[in-house]
Amino acid sequence: MNYTQLSLQQAPDLWVPLRFFITAPIFAIAAAILLLIAGPEFFHNRWLPETLAITHLLSLGFISMVMIGATFQLLPVLAGCNIYNSRISSLVIYLLLLVGVSFFTVGLAISNAGIIKSGLTFLVPGLSGFLVLTSLALFKSKSEFASATGMRLAINSFWIAFLLGLLLAIGTAWDSMPLLRWLTDIHVMWAALGWVTIMVAAIAYQVIPMFQVTNEYPDRFKKYYSIFLFVCIIIFSVQTYLEYSQQIITFVISVAVLAFSIVSINLILKRKKRMVDAGMYFWMTGLCSLILSVFLFNYGKYHEVDLSVLSGYVFFSGFVVSIINGMLFKIVPFLIWLNLNKILSNSDAGISSVPTMNEIISRKKMLFQFYLHLSALICTFIGFYVPTIFFYSGVVLWVFSLVVMNIYMYQSVGIYNSVMMLRERSVVE
Repeated sequence: MNYTQLSLQQAPDLWVPLRFFITAPIFAIAAAILLLIAGPEFFHNRWLPETLAITHLLSLGFISMVMIGATFQLLPVLAGCNIYNSRISSLVIYLLLLVGVSFFTVGLAISNAGIIKSGLTFLVPGLSGFLVLTSLALFKSKSEFASATGMRLAINSFWIAFLLGLLLAIGTAWDSMPLLRWLTDIHVMWAALGWVTIMVAAIAYQVIPMFQVTNEYPDRFKKYYSIFLFVCIIIFSVQTYLEYSQQIITFVISVAVLAFSIVSINLILKRKKRMVDAGMYFWMTGLCSLILSVFLFNYGKYHEVDLSVLSGYVFFSGFVVSIINGMLFKIVPFLIWLNLNKILSNSDAGISSVPTMNEIISRKKMLFQFYLHLSALICTFIGFYVPTIFFYSGVVLWVFSLVVMNIYMYQSVGIYNSVMMLRERSVVE
């Protein structure tokens, strides 16, 4: 890990990213409960109101909430640029997203145009505010580091996904506006591969070598991968608009996505640290799920079988949720440890009172939650074929797994608050 490329001293206040991290699992829990209500029919109809609500609870409420928090944390560290007044702007964006996603997804779930409009009233300024501030910060940044380049492309992708999604939402909520449903696949492509996958890759360039103690990603791969995938999504979008065949570009995109999985898996398998690590298990589960989602997507496309929801489930729940889950267990303890070190290094208490990352969230806790997560993922997947037993047991496991993850997040905050209270007492005395 090349720490000389990082600017840890520019990291924002702890609560700037942490408020996003500890709130996001609540939306994932809501998605799992709604999935329990929707039943196995969820897998067989992508246009069900419940399917749309679950998808956006995950994509906006959980995934984007975490990634927005991570962007506030990583932009100063990786790109050397600060988001304008991050303490205030992050709080405003957080509150707008919290209310906006809640109303928007409830409106989708019950097909209520009025509630969807209410959600958009908060969601649009929240997302656009984040995108404007982030874009301005990245525009000022002179960093040519691969992770910074990847973040620029991910933010550009999020712009496109946001604007396309807004058009679809307007068509859904206003009868006077046309519902341009053909934009859906392009919207999903920019959101899933542009915003999410490119951002995950940009973060992976740092966190896999850092936390898994692996070699660095190959320089050429880091330099060109995000750019290549971004260009491929542009070609896919143009071909969809012009109603050209997307077979070749879909194949190329699939190969590109598989390349990221294979390169990352190879690094992890050759890691220098051999001790049991739940973070590694989450990464391996996520990367293997990404490979499986690509296979399911292409199998369904070329054999004319509708596997869109199943492949989407494997992509979001297997790939993205697994990796975010694992990264939260690493990043949250690291941020708490880092901030306590900064605060206590010049105090009478000293850094000896700072808990280790393992004391904040222990390896045993991580492994326990990983096994719950993996069991939920597998059972729900089997439930696509054997819904009677496996679907409902899988979804119940999802609820349990996500609740446990949320408990661990709040326990971490409790440890931080306890240390700070002890410091304040020592100062008073």
